[in-house]
Amino acid sequence: MTVQQNRPWYREPWPWVLIAIPLLTVIACGVTLWLALSHPDYLVVEPQELQQIKADLNARPPTDASTAAEAPDGDDGDH
Repeated sequence: MTVQQNRPWYREPWPWVLIAIPLLTVIACGVTLWLALSHPDYLVVEPQELQQIKADLNARPPTDASTAAEAPDGDDGDH
């Protein structure tokens, strides 16, 4: 007759695999957050285009949500 000797949980591989999955997810989230904050996306336009965009935004009359849904802005994207 053989006696089965139980090993402690930390000597088994499966608990470590199950612990590693969420741990690696947290590490990957931290790296992604660091990359996003340290390398922001910048607006890629020429200075003249930026001034035109600002002028267009300032020239529009303020609208509330109900009138913005009813009235098209007339922008056909050909700029």
